[in-house]
This record gives sequence, C-alpha cells and structure tokens, in this order.
Amino acid sequence: MTLKELEARIRVLEDIEAIRKLRAQYCYNVDAEKLEELLALFTEDARVDFGLYGTYEAREGLTTFFRDVVAASLSFCQHMAHNPIIEVKGEEATGKWYFEVPATIKEGNSAVWIAGTYEESYVKKRGKWKFNFIKATFHYISPYEEGWGKTPFLAPT
Repeated sequence: MTLKELEARIRVLEDIEAIRKLRAQYCYNVDAEKLEELLALFTEDARVDFGLYGTYEAREGLTTFFRDVVAASLSFCQHMAHNPIIEVKGEEATGKWYFEVPATIKEGNSAVWIAGTYEESYVKKRGKWKFNFIKATFHYISPYEEGWGKTPFLAPT
C-alpha cells in the first residue's frame, strides 16, 4: 500500500467519524430544542421527508418542521441513533441508521415509543459535513403502556 492510498483510507475513516458526530449533534440539538444549532447542520437547500409528518425544504421549511411540528408536539424526546452504515465517495456520502425515541406528546402528556430508520445524504462543504437529505421511515409510534406489540402505530396528532 502506498502512502497516498493509506492517506485516502484514513480520510474516509475521518469522514465517517465526522458524519457520526453530525448525526449525534442532530439528536442532541433536536432534543434540547436548539433550533439555530440544528439548522447549522444542514445545507441551504436541504430537504427532510418525515412521511406522515410531511416533507420540508430549505431553511424556511426546516424551521417550520423542527419548530412547528417536532417542538410543538413533543414536550420530551431523547433521540438515539445507532447501527450506521455510512458510504463516503469524495465530498458526498450516504448513511442509513436505526433510531429510537422515547418521547412525551404534549397533548395529553402521553409517553410513546418511536422507532424507525433514517436514510440520509451528506455533503462536505468547506471541510465540514452537513445533511443534504433525511428520510425518516417510522416502524412504530406506540403508547408507552401498550408498546409496539399491542399498538404499533398511533395516528399523528
């Protein structure tokens, strides 16, 4: 292996670690309702597709989603993302993650379990990785007391 090949392999590993940190920062910022810090993790033309909760584009759309949908409907959430599969190709990358989110819905103060997968694309801008696209597929949104075995999917409120 040449020094150039070794450097390229190390760069990919560093990029994967940076993307893992990006995903972790997303989780912390959503949970703490740090909107400006959260929006800084996205490209200007980013898009999110949260299925039954809608698709949102660019800074205005992302602001609407994270402020008027997520923060407005949940009084507590603790995102956990794991089992990443990250593929880096130069200044672009893709990722797939499982997510689990114990949460409390504001209306009725009811605890729920939320789980699914994220499919994402990232772009490296000025040496820093950012989200360009996130698609969330929900596997269940279930009442805490009943779990996904009895009630696998609650209708959105």
